[in-house]
Amino acid sequence: MQFDRPLFVKEEFNSAGRDWKKNDEYKWKELSIDENKVLQLYALNFLHHNSELETTINTGDGLEALNIESLHGLVDTINKKVESKTTSKTDFARKKCKKSKVVDKQRGLIRSWRRNFGNLESD
Repeated sequence: MQFDRPLFVKEEFNSAGRDWKKNDEYKWKELSIDENKVLQLYALNFLHHNSELETTINTGDGLEALNIESLHGLVDTINKKVESKTTSKTDFARKKCKKSKVVDKQRGLIRSWRRNFGNLESD
C-alpha cells in the first residue's frame, strides 16, 4: 500500500458511519481514520489502488501537485493578504500561515490555516 496514493473501495463495507460502495474513493486522511485500520482494510482486500480511477478523481485543494517552492510561494501570497487585513504585528503573527521545509508538513500547515483563517484569503 502506498500512503501517498488515493485508495478506492474494492468490496463494499461500512466504516466511519457510512456505507462504502465499490469504486468510491476512501478519503481516510480527511476522515481522520487510523492508519492501522486502513492497512487492515487494504490487507483484507476491501481497499485498493486503481490507476484508472485516480485519473478521474478531483484533486481536491491541489496542494498535492505542488512542490515545496510552489507551496512557499502560496504561503507568501496568503501572508501578503493577511498582512493587509490585520491591524498590528501581533495580530499578523497570530494569523499568518507558517512555513516548513518539509513538504507534507507545509501542506498540512496550509490546510490548517485555511480551516482557521481561510476567510482572510478571499478578497
